[in-house]
Amino acid sequence: MAEEKRVSLEGRSIFVGIPTYDGRLSIKLAYTLAALMPMALKHGISVKLGHVSGCSIITMARNMLVDQFLQSDCTELLFIDADVIPQPEDILRLVAQSGDKDITAGMYPRRAKDKKFFLDFYVNDENDLEFDGALMRANRVGTGFMLIRRHVVEAIAAKSEKYLGQDGVGQVASVFEFSMLDGKFVGEDYTFCDKARAEGFKVWVDVEINLPHMGTEEFTNDFKNEVVGPLIQEFRKQKLKVANG
Repeated sequence: MAEEKRVSLEGRSIFVGIPTYDGRLSIKLAYTLAALMPMALKHGISVKLGHVSGCSIITMARNMLVDQFLQSDCTELLFIDADVIPQPEDILRLVAQSGDKDITAGMYPRRAKDKKFFLDFYVNDENDLEFDGALMRANRVGTGFMLIRRHVVEAIAAKSEKYLGQDGVGQVASVFEFSMLDGKFVGEDYTFCDKARAEGFKVWVDVEINLPHMGTEEFTNDFKNEVVGPLIQEFRKQKLKVANG
């Protein structure tokens, strides 16, 4: 029987950033945050909450949260979108699994019944997926449940353009912004991942985390078994074709 790996979370300090357009959270996310506090304390993790409401431009909302994070002494920034519903255990797992990884995310489906995710997976030089335990490397991933280490945020913020903060006070780094690539619009989450990878940072996804995405209904999916499993099989078939000529 394999020995269970134990990870110390002592000393980690998480800034939870929640962008909310109308200032409201679902009762499920509110419960998660309330339940998280004593669990985090038990593991020696400090948690600070930050939110931005009333801002309809998601890039500005995320940048305001980044600014709050940088003014704190927290070691990591955890984005949780108001319509993504993790359990407290999902948050602790993401922190534990991240280890010294630059960026680590958990998956949630699009708010649709097509079972698609916000993910652009990474393929290495051997034309294969790259794993580290339950973590799968990605090029781009959605920001709705993403843990980012402080050195990543600081590096990108240092190279980002600045603009006047709310009410004309202070300077806010444009860490999150929209972009155009090959004539296609790129959202702020994928653009952030592109910036991070350009700085040499790596993006990872925990394939064991499956989160509901709230819309007109609660959209769920089994990312590991319905997406990653078939993906691995497809890559294996391609390798067999090459090997067998």
